[in-house]
Amino acid sequence: MEDKFTEYIEGLESHRWVGVTDLSEQFDISGRTVFQWLKDGKIEGVQWQGRRLIDSVSVLSFLLEKKCLEIEQIKRREIRDQIERGQFENV
Repeated sequence: MEDKFTEYIEGLESHRWVGVTDLSEQFDISGRTVFQWLKDGKIEGVQWQGRRLIDSVSVLSFLLEKKCLEIEQIKRREIRDQIERGQFENV
C-alpha cells in the first residue's frame, strides 16, 4: 500500500485546481499556511465564486523546489513538462 503523501500527489495530478481546505487537510497544515504560501508567491491560485482555488501544478512545483518530491514521482508527462518550463501560472 502506498503512503498518504504519494496518494495525494497522485490526486494533485488528476485535479488541476484544489481548495484551500483540501490542500491544508491533505498535507496536515493550516489554511493560514496555505494563504501565506499564496501571499508569498510560493504557490499560485485564483478567486472563483468566492473561493480561493489553488493550482495543483504550482503545488507540485513548490514541493519539487523544497525537495519533498522528485520529478520522477510525477507520472503525468504533461504536468512534468509544465513544471520544467515553469508554465504553471494561472491557466
